[in-house]
Amino acid sequence: RHGRPVRVRGSYRSSRHHFPRHQHGFRPMFAHLSATRSTCVSRSVAWQHSGFRVVLGTKCRPFASRPMRPMPSMPRNTMVKAQQAVAQNAGPGVAPAHLRTTMTPVPAEVFGEGGMSLVDNPGMALGFGDLTEHDFFRVNTDTPGLKVLHIDPPILTIDGFLTAEACDALIKAAGESGLMKTSGVGGAANENIRTSKTCTLDSELLTDHPTKAAILQATENALPQLKGLKASKTAFQKPTSLSPWSYELPQVAHYQGGEYFKTHEDGFPENVSQKKGYQRRATVLVYLNDVEKGGATRFDKLGIDVQPVKGKALIFFPGTDASMPDGRTLHTATEAIDEKWISQLWVCGFAGKHATAGQPPGPGDRAARRAQDKETKKAAKKAGGGGRGGRKGSA
Repeated sequence: RHGRPVRVRGSYRSSRHHFPRHQHGFRPMFAHLSATRSTCVSRSVAWQHSGFRVVLGTKCRPFASRPMRPMPSMPRNTMVKAQQAVAQNAGPGVAPAHLRTTMTPVPAEVFGEGGMSLVDNPGMALGFGDLTEHDFFRVNTDTPGLKVLHIDPPILTIDGFLTAEACDALIKAAGESGLMKTSGVGGAANENIRTSKTCTLDSELLTDHPTKAAILQATENALPQLKGLKASKTAFQKPTSLSPWSYELPQVAHYQGGEYFKTHEDGFPENVSQKKGYQRRATVLVYLNDVEKGGATRFDKLGIDVQPVKGKALIFFPGTDASMPDGRTLHTATEAIDEKWISQLWVCGFAGKHATAGQPPGPGDRAARRAQDKETKKAAKKAGGGGRGGRKGSA
């Protein structure tokens, strides 16, 4: 308590005399204090406070009557070595996903049965959920029809993601829209690596299509962090620090015999994501028809082929929480033999400096600053009566 006598160099003196509450802002509750000029022997942390050296849980040894010298700062190389020692003693950590070169597949016999179901394995479900949350988006492991094809990087499918009727309706609407165009994507040698036809679901005929809404809803059910995004005004706008998630406009792609999409990554290189201000964080690919021959989605580094099944979704994560591409998700749309229809949706994440909750956005986020300034002016105008007649109700 304030004013409680404490032992100081063999005599009792009131702590009020040395550490008044109004001056130092705390009550001395330490077992040993050195309120005189002395040197303390300690293996714990010490504070220099208003000319007194206070050491927790240690005894003090008198040392002459000269003023105490301030504690020297730690040289940078010493501090780095200390940090490395702490990290070494803490044991091996988990490297960020974009730096990991290891692959963690499901057992071969489980993969042969169509993937690992998490319904009957709650321990594995919890672990897989934690893994996906660590670097990507947490997956709702209770999603009906979910199966894991690969653990790290996470590759999963969801049977019945869309109904057969929803698939047929979207194929019909896209085919009749007249908007399907060859979606050329240039390679390193100016080679066209994609020959399929695509259209985005933003035309008058497709923007409000029920299947588009069904895809967004099913995506938010599988990735709970996105819940409510489809109803947001910023759902299809560029992500910012205030609205960190958004969707690229969903697409429909049509592959006929001999058409393909050669090996590629969905994630942007670091310089591209920084320039754009966002990274593709998740790919949601929905197969709209059954394809018996050709047209598989192949993950070249993982040895996985996914054959299209009507209504099934394939979900993977081309970008990480660090806004870096995960090169392990390199994939190919193999050459189609039978006709193939798919819908694809990319979930994007802000790649700039995130603002702390309750704090204004950082200097690299102009769009968020402008939006905040606009809201501030609107609120001030509303508070002032909304007109040119000046403020109302002010005293």
